[in-house]
Amino acid sequence: MRVLRGLGALGLGVFVLVAPSCAAEAEAPSSTATPGIDADARGGSDAGGAVDGRATDGDGAAESDLPCLGDEAPIALAGGLPYVTVTIGEAPAYDAPFLLDYGTNSSTIDLTKFTPPGPAVTGCDPTLLGQLCGFSRFDFFGPWGVVSLYTDAHGTHGGVAQAGILGTDFTSKVAVSLDYARAKVRRADRATFCTPADFAAAGMAPLSAAGFFTNDVAKLRPLSDVIAGSAPSITVANVPTIPLRIAGVTAHAQLDTGFDDALVPFSVNVNEAFLSAVTAAAPSALVRAADKDLSLTTCAGVSEPVEAYALASGAGVELVGEDGGAVRTFPGATLFVKRTPEAARRCGGIGTWTVPAAQVAASFYVALGLVAFDPFGSRVWVGREAL
Repeated sequence: MRVLRGLGALGLGVFVLVAPSCAAEAEAPSSTATPGIDADARGGSDAGGAVDGRATDGDGAAESDLPCLGDEAPIALAGGLPYVTVTIGEAPAYDAPFLLDYGTNSSTIDLTKFTPPGPAVTGCDPTLLGQLCGFSRFDFFGPWGVVSLYTDAHGTHGGVAQAGILGTDFTSKVAVSLDYARAKVRRADRATFCTPADFAAAGMAPLSAAGFFTNDVAKLRPLSDVIAGSAPSITVANVPTIPLRIAGVTAHAQLDTGFDDALVPFSVNVNEAFLSAVTAAAPSALVRAADKDLSLTTCAGVSEPVEAYALASGAGVELVGEDGGAVRTFPGATLFVKRTPEAARRCGGIGTWTVPAAQVAASFYVALGLVAFDPFGSRVWVGREAL
């Protein structure tokens, strides 16, 4: 089953007319600065993310000891999804778990998750979904002042009653590192964040997210780079997207920390363009796994069947570094092919992209142990594979 997270990022980027959201099948623009389209996320299972088939672990202790990753706070991991406690409102103020979701550029709030009267809101009807509401206080590693969040409905995962989503409209402003091994989140600003030399000394390597993830939205690529025929004034969404390779074929892969793959660990969504390129380059690299096929829910209310493929012996999902080499390889992944129905194309997603594309799920980051998101350098840093 696929749980729709609300406002997301797999379609249009910033500075565009608001596109349809999957939240309550209603039109709902994104939050403070970055409108987007809903991202897909398989979910609904409260099981912890399994790690069979994971890549070889690097030196997680050395990575986690980097002081330049900044201050730290605990996260709750539910099915591999990272939840951080934020404080919202004042007199009274409320502490609530928000999903740290790099698969969306839009932050949301579920006001039903708060004990009445709940945080005070301005400028909206808080009883309705898709409403832009103002909040006088929002604290995530320090105060952010007055913020605006769209109302949405979220579920409960692994016992965590999700009160909201913290998307890249917040996390592209600071450097956030998710330390899955220690259940911690770290936060630094540009002046204090680790340098490439710091990361190299800790055995970590960069994955380039240039044009897709940045603190400067003027650097985002035009949507026409990934969807042929798109208007040149529209950009991709501000979502970490790195090169991923299978059987020698490279695709743009979105790193979606809110993609719950507890049902099928090490899931990778791929589009038709990527499937076609892989099967043309290496016809025996993929093995049909019909027993894992799923039917997904879309924001348009129509179902989307997805076909499952396993990797043949010797094949693997490679996270490609800036030098073109494989930084980490995952041989045990399952691919799900997205063929977006015409009625659901307005929902966006990699299924609408005309170039090879993929979406990487939560269990990969659990296996990596530490993932550092660098919006200043448009990179994602992970530990190199142990030799």
